[in-house]
Amino acid sequence: MAQEFRLPDLGEGITEGQIVRIMCQKGDTIAEDQTIMEVETDKAAVEIPSPFAGVASEILVSEGQTVAVGEVLLKIESTNGSSSAGGSSGGKTSASSNDAPKKETASAKKEPAKTEPKASSPPAAAQTSGMPATRTRASAAPAIRKLAREMGIDIDSLTGSGPGGRVLREDVESAASGRSQPASAASAPSSQAMPASPPPAALAIAEPPKIEGTPGQDNWGAVIKSPLTQIRKTIARQMSKSVSTIPHVTQTDEIDITLLDAMRHDLRSEDGSGPRVTMMAFILRTLSHCLRTHPIFNASFDDEREEIIYKQYINIGIAVDSPRGLVVPVIRDADRLSALGLSHELRKIAQKVRDTQFGIEDLRGGTFTVTNYGAIGGIYGTPIINHPEVAILGVGRTQERLHMEDDEIQTRLMMPISLSFDHRAADGAQAARFMNDIVAHLSNPALLMIK
Repeated sequence: MAQEFRLPDLGEGITEGQIVRIMCQKGDTIAEDQTIMEVETDKAAVEIPSPFAGVASEILVSEGQTVAVGEVLLKIESTNGSSSAGGSSGGKTSASSNDAPKKETASAKKEPAKTEPKASSPPAAAQTSGMPATRTRASAAPAIRKLAREMGIDIDSLTGSGPGGRVLREDVESAASGRSQPASAASAPSSQAMPASPPPAALAIAEPPKIEGTPGQDNWGAVIKSPLTQIRKTIARQMSKSVSTIPHVTQTDEIDITLLDAMRHDLRSEDGSGPRVTMMAFILRTLSHCLRTHPIFNASFDDEREEIIYKQYINIGIAVDSPRGLVVPVIRDADRLSALGLSHELRKIAQKVRDTQFGIEDLRGGTFTVTNYGAIGGIYGTPIINHPEVAILGVGRTQERLHMEDDEIQTRLMMPISLSFDHRAADGAQAARFMNDIVAHLSNPALLMIK
């Protein structure tokens, strides 16, 4: 008897997902808990495991297709000797039954439900034992596979330099530019895991990326129509909602961070063994304090009830340019972390985004957002508020500037910042005081030490 496997509940508020990759074929033997599809939601990419064992008798979806939660993905024919999980779930087709992942709880973290969508990870040997030997497949995140397709690279032919042989973005870019692949992470020094800046060769683009879509013509020439991914649809909806409902006001300022930058480097000993604290960690530490003293900016605006909800916790989101598009991972209870602790969390976020390993829960619960466009090259900007929050801080590129002080011309390190805020919730005077507080703390490191 064939059992229907439906797209399980992928989290609160998620109603559909896009099939990125189908990892089995009709007639393949499916092991219990084997990853059979990669699905991209508006939050993150997840791998969908099978809740029972058997043979794939019918595949009802295709790659690139958008499916709703509860929709049948494939049918699996039970076989003799199938696991107890298969027998117990036979005939159950409801998305809320055994094939739906449970909400994560403290106990669930210790013993996760077998059908809970997994973050992308190298498939275990037991999961691939029933697949033909000729279908050897490299371990890689969905976004990395998409990048390889755009660059015309056969990702399954690459040797991954990540943990367990996982193919990373650097591997694909190396193959595309004709360079030898980087050494595996296991053989590389830990200090190279997160280089301060990309090597010069990584900046060279051999050729424009391949655009996937349907070729066509308009009145002036050839075009390619490319459907929006799930995350790009969400970005479009959120940005449109934010701009159309929130009266944005952007206020700019600049901070003399000369003393702070010197202090940050003084923390490192000559041999480089001291604590490594990034400038963004000090910014987050400052914001954690300033959001307590200016609570209007650690709030959300409820349009329907016409009320401001002041958050009694501080969860700061970090806008990141990921391979899948803009995402905002959240550092929870940021005010309880030291600058060193915040720096550690930032490194974890960077690693997760690079490997496309962030989950849906990593992107939820933010109360304030920071976007560091200066890391790419911008100076000032008008960042769009992450609805329903009421403010967002943009950090621009730090530059050395000549400054007159005590009748002497000095070289100072200046960092531009831009605060966009919801004028329904806050006024210009409140924003100015908030900015003044940020400027005072970052320009005088002593204030950071005593608070």
